[in-house]
Amino acid sequence: MSYVKSFIVKYKDKIAFSEKRKRFFSSNTKIFNKIEPNWITGFCDAEGCFSVIITRRSNLNWRTIVSFEINLHIKDIEILYIIKEFFDVGLVTTRPQKFKCVYRVTKIEDLIYVIIPHFSVYSLITPKYSDFVLWSKVVKLMHTKQHLKSAGFKTILTYYASINRGLSTSVLNILPNIVGVNKINVKLPENLNPNWVSGFTAGDGGFFIGIRQDTNQVYFRFHITQHSRDSLLITKLIIFFGCGNVNIRSNTDRCDFYVQDFTKIYDIIIPHFNRYSIYNIKSLDFSDFKKAAELFKLDSRKMLKLSKILKII
Repeated sequence: MSYVKSFIVKYKDKIAFSEKRKRFFSSNTKIFNKIEPNWITGFCDAEGCFSVIITRRSNLNWRTIVSFEINLHIKDIEILYIIKEFFDVGLVTTRPQKFKCVYRVTKIEDLIYVIIPHFSVYSLITPKYSDFVLWSKVVKLMHTKQHLKSAGFKTILTYYASINRGLSTSVLNILPNIVGVNKINVKLPENLNPNWVSGFTAGDGGFFIGIRQDTNQVYFRFHITQHSRDSLLITKLIIFFGCGNVNIRSNTDRCDFYVQDFTKIYDIIIPHFNRYSIYNIKSLDFSDFKKAAELFKLDSRKMLKLSKILKII
């Protein structure tokens, strides 16, 4: 029995895998041969992390650890194995008690010769691009052992201060005067790559089917949610799809691209994802979304009943 199958059997009561999720695990072992590099970048723009961790050893020396990683719920573990096959480096590990799984690359040579070249060619286009550029500088300094020298370590600290959430409290308490370098501004492409869009959707998108309480009518919604600082990128999705709206939430730091017009969903959104696949477990949501849309399209009164939806999902 494979690791994934045995894991499902062992934890099925806690995770409650449905039959459709079991079908996903059994039918996607060769997907990595089809995945386009821009899909990988899109997914990593949503879910990837370029990590620098600095800790102090008991002998008061500093230790620098770098990694590229993707953290997901355990139900999406298969896509991590597919990504591992794509890069052919790194490890997939699990934390069953927290229902988490992680794809992680830590070897400096793998980061230098595999991970950095990929994202240098197939560029990130969210603010994560800045993290990648500064993180790459740290990795390259470590590759040449500069992190073991005082000057090199101080340079790393200035990069570290501007990556992700910045300096950790433990480092800041000891080195309070570290000033981070300026973050790198990302330049959005004129046109979004369709594979990137599908990869990004696999991470941060959603397909929703609801029932209006006042009319008992089914409605469909496709959405992608981001931090409000990414509103320009979200607006690019309107240009890409030629439809949709952007909602910048006044009470939070989030913004949404969404399409709720059924005709646009049926004629534009569904055909896009038919052609440019989602690949991870969210593809099952899309499959149900599409089946329900087909039923809705055939229903002349557009009063698709909840019972029919439940049969699909």
